[in-house]
Amino acid sequence: MMVGRVIRDPLYGDIKLSFLESMVLDHPAFQRLRRITQLAGAPFVYPAAVHTRFSHSLGTVHVARLFGQALDMELQDMTVTCLYALLHDVGHGPFSHSFEEAASGWLEGGHEHMGLRIAQLIKEDLLTSPLEGKVGLGLKEEAQEIGFYHPQDYIEWAFSEMERCVASGDIRSVLVDGPLGADRLDFIARDAYFTGVTAFNTVDIYRLVGNVLAVEGRVAFRSKVVDNIYGVLVGRFLMYRNVYYHKTSRAADLMIQRMISFAIAEGILDPFRDIKGYTSLDEGVLTALVRYRGSDSKAVWEKLAARKLWKMVHEETCERSQAEEVARSLQLEYPNFYIDVPSKLHFLEQVDYQHGLLVEHKGQIMPLAQFQDQTGYSLIPEEVSVFVRVYKEVL
Repeated sequence: MMVGRVIRDPLYGDIKLSFLESMVLDHPAFQRLRRITQLAGAPFVYPAAVHTRFSHSLGTVHVARLFGQALDMELQDMTVTCLYALLHDVGHGPFSHSFEEAASGWLEGGHEHMGLRIAQLIKEDLLTSPLEGKVGLGLKEEAQEIGFYHPQDYIEWAFSEMERCVASGDIRSVLVDGPLGADRLDFIARDAYFTGVTAFNTVDIYRLVGNVLAVEGRVAFRSKVVDNIYGVLVGRFLMYRNVYYHKTSRAADLMIQRMISFAIAEGILDPFRDIKGYTSLDEGVLTALVRYRGSDSKAVWEKLAARKLWKMVHEETCERSQAEEVARSLQLEYPNFYIDVPSKLHFLEQVDYQHGLLVEHKGQIMPLAQFQDQTGYSLIPEEVSVFVRVYKEVL
């Protein structure tokens, strides 16, 4: 790999980027991620949790490259994997997942779909950009190292191959967005660091990377690191329980969603529905529009600005299978209140538990569920209790 840029990171030290990645990094659509926070409501509880999708994307590239090096990937495959890692969150809207929750009917697809459209926009701009200075010269040499005489052919190939790997879900995409992919490993470690709950950072990245395998186009981990795998799953669960779904952090998230929903209903965001407009929509733009053009949305923003957050008045713990029934019952009991049922309070999605997260044990590749059945060893409970909460607005 040719090094086009070195960026200092508090988690990993030096993060090295290729020349192509450096050009993507400098594109305005990617720079926009500097103005989109990773955790929408958490800063109301954890003041230092103001890190951005920009820094998380850089961390994801670094971890993805570590995986690629451990697997001795071909340079072409490494290029595609790292490009996807860099761009995997470029489609996020202001306030990240809170925007996606509130704007699900307004957005054309989720942030993944928007990300592919933005990636296409970035590619088109790079193809017509003059290749000047150190980066331009470096990109030409990098293209030749990959096997392309013309840098434009290199750019076209890299983006097209990235789209192909995402669509097919091949090993290059799994290393980024899989159950133990670079995205998840970085966000657990990064969010724990910036919130200050470092005890929940149970991710031993270098141990996992050192024991990753590529078997018949699938990603697996040696069974000797199964405790490290459980550590990631437990750490993720604790982060959801104590940070993402902290009662006050969650109240702020829900209010931000309400503000965005009102802003959409008021037509404030209509100019940003096309892809070029969307790439100029960040948190500063959104909040400025709400403050100066909003009505109901402005009222919510003013309460957020004054930290007049919704208050939790009731919480009920139940089995996951009972959560919807409990929510319906509470809605009858509290008809004018907001009922919240967190959806991600679990250790692992069932599809990943049964099929996606693979372990190599005694020469055989098997899902984590099968490994547990064969060995009788598990740190994951079969049933996880969840909570249903009732929030009231603060006047």
